[in-house]
Amino acid sequence: MNGAPGGERRLGGFHILYPDAGAVGDFEYERAVLPETVRLTRRSESDPAAISAGEWRGVHAMVTGLGMPVNDAVFDRAPNLRVVCRLGVGYDIIDTEAAARRGIPVCNVPDYGTAEVADHAIALALALARGIVRYNDAFRDDPETGWSFRHAPAVARLGELTFGVVGLGRIGTAAALRAKALGMTAAGYDPHVPGGYELALGIGRTRTLAELLERSDIVSVHCLLNEKTRHVIGAAALEALKPGAIVINTSRGGTVDLDALYRGLRSGRVGAAALDVFETEPPPPDHPLIAAWRAREDWLEGRCIVTPHAAFYSPTSIRIMRENAALTCYDYLAGGELRNCVNA
Repeated sequence: MNGAPGGERRLGGFHILYPDAGAVGDFEYERAVLPETVRLTRRSESDPAAISAGEWRGVHAMVTGLGMPVNDAVFDRAPNLRVVCRLGVGYDIIDTEAAARRGIPVCNVPDYGTAEVADHAIALALALARGIVRYNDAFRDDPETGWSFRHAPAVARLGELTFGVVGLGRIGTAAALRAKALGMTAAGYDPHVPGGYELALGIGRTRTLAELLERSDIVSVHCLLNEKTRHVIGAAALEALKPGAIVINTSRGGTVDLDALYRGLRSGRVGAAALDVFETEPPPPDHPLIAAWRAREDWLEGRCIVTPHAAFYSPTSIRIMRENAALTCYDYLAGGELRNCVNA
C-alpha cells in the first residue's frame, strides 16, 4: 500500500467525502475526534457521476455507506484518493481488488455493533423459540380465546436446544457465547477460523455446514457476504436443515436465498425464520414470503419476524461507528497508521 501523504497534509488539511451517507447529520461525532482543519463533505448519491469532477479531485478519503458502489468508476474520478472506509462491517459494495491495484487500502469498522447484533440475534431466537410472537398476536386478535399457552405448542426448553452459528467472527462468537450462557448447546461452522479456537470458547465445532445444519435447532447466520457465501443458506442447505429448525439472519441479506427460505417455511421443513437483512432493502412487498407475512396468512402466523436492518443500532453503536470510521481515515492520511484493512 502507498504511504501517507506528506507535507502540509500532515497538519490535517484533508478532505473526507461521505458520498452516500446523508445520515451522518452535521458531523457532530466526527468533529469531536478530528482536527478542525479536516474538511468533511456529505452527499446522498448512488451515482459517482452526480458529484462534480472538481470535488472528486479534492477527495483524500471516503467513508462510504451502502448507496454508492465503490469501483473503478469512483477511482477514475478521484486521483488523490488515499483510503476508503466502509461505514460499518460488510464491504461487498466496494471493489477491494480494484482498490488494491491502485494502492488504496479499504478498511471497515468491524467492532462498533458487535454487542447489538449478537443481542438482536439472540432476542429473535428467544422470541420464536419461546412463542412470544404467537402469544402476543393470539391474545391481541381474540382476547377471549387468545389467552392460552396452547397457542404456541412448539415452544422449547432452551437447555434442550442447539444454537448453530454460521461464521465465528466477532459477532458470531458473541452470539454463541450468549446462547451458551442461556443454557443452549452452542456450535459453529467457520472454515477460516484456526483449529482450537472453539476450545477456548467452550463450544462445539463442525467440519461442514451440513453437519451444523443437521444438528442445530436454531441456525444464526453471521458471515460476511462474498462469492462463496452468497446464498450459503439456499435450497441445498435448507434440505440438510434439521426439520423444524429456526433460521435467523442478521448478517447480510445475500447470504440467505429468500425464495428457498419461503419454500422451506411453506413446506414446514423450516420451523420459523427471523430476518433483519435482505438482498433488496426494503424487501419487495410482492415477494411471496413478504406478501404472506404482511397478510398474516394462517400458515405463517407466529413463524416469521422481520426487522428493518436494525440489529446494529443503538445510539452508542452509531457514535462509535462514526468516530472510528473518521479516525481510520485520518490516522492513515496523517501518519500512515492502517487498521482493519480488508485488502492488504
